[in-house]
Amino acid sequence: MSNTALFWSLVFAIVGIGTTIAYCSGIMNGIRGIQRAPFVAPDWLVIALPPVLFVHQALALFLTLRQNVYTTNGRMVRMWTWAFQIVLFLLLSFLPYFVFHSMPVGAYIVSTFAAAVALGATILTYRQTVGGGVLMTILFAVTTVVMIYLGYWAFA
Repeated sequence: MSNTALFWSLVFAIVGIGTTIAYCSGIMNGIRGIQRAPFVAPDWLVIALPPVLFVHQALALFLTLRQNVYTTNGRMVRMWTWAFQIVLFLLLSFLPYFVFHSMPVGAYIVSTFAAAVALGATILTYRQTVGGGVLMTILFAVTTVVMIYLGYWAFA
């Protein structure tokens, strides 16, 4: 597969499908509909967060998959990278359902798993490419901030 086809396939699959799933959760109403929110973030920030995270994930995976793999260890790392990226995609896609259907403890649990999987995916990505690792570090940092916010919301 050419780099261009790989890039657009990943962007369509991760950004397109992930954003569609996230936007079907009720996120378009903004954070003001959430009961007992610790603080109210601007609606544009809440609405823009999923596509930004998915773009980071798609670009990191693209940079990772462009690297050639020649060893058995490299193939194992690539396989685990795929596994972590798929789980991270699913967690980030369905997290807004818990948030915007007023399930704070569920949202916190899903975001905690997402942060843990993002950390694992970041480590695996760094083993293959530094550029992808930097993008995954940003995704991990944002996911961690969201986890802290949701933890405060769930247990405050």
